Amino acid sequence: QLEPRLTWPCHHQEQMSRRRLVDWFRNAEHPVLFATSSFWEGVSIEGPQLSLVIIDRIPFQSPSDIVYDARCEQLTRTTGDRWAWFDALALPHAQLRLKQGAGRLIRSRTDRGVVAILDPRLSTKGYGKRIVASLPPFRKVYQLDDIPASLWKQPASAAQETRL
Repeated sequence: QLEPRLTWPCHHQEQMSRRRLVDWFRNAEHPVLFATSSFWEGVSIEGPQLSLVIIDRIPFQSPSDIVYDARCEQLTRTTGDRWAWFDALALPHAQLRLKQGAGRLIRSRTDRGVVAILDPRLSTKGYGKRIVASLPPFRKVYQLDDIPASLWKQPASAAQETRL
């Protein structure tokens, strides 16, 4: 378990309602919130309170969804291409969901921070480049040391503006 080893206040989405978690996150000092993609829509936290979004994997749709699976099979049948479903359904869906997840970080002109996408497929699979290209412009880094120190510190003036 990670939570007992962290020195910051932590919660995960099963501990309380979504609304209470968001209120807690907005008001706690240096909070850590572990949440799934269900927090990628309808949650907006502006200012220095949110400075890091970690996405563990590319958000491909679950193949266990019977409607999605049927659409994939239909595309394969009608096109004769067994991978048509990937370009027509899987990739666009993953690109959209990843934009939604990354978009949690930058909610106003003064927001800054890091979106860490940990899925190695972004750099090892051919479709990874297409996914990265679909995201808004950003600086890509591959090591923690390459992240500018200025991103970890919010200027006092910006912090005061967002707390008013």
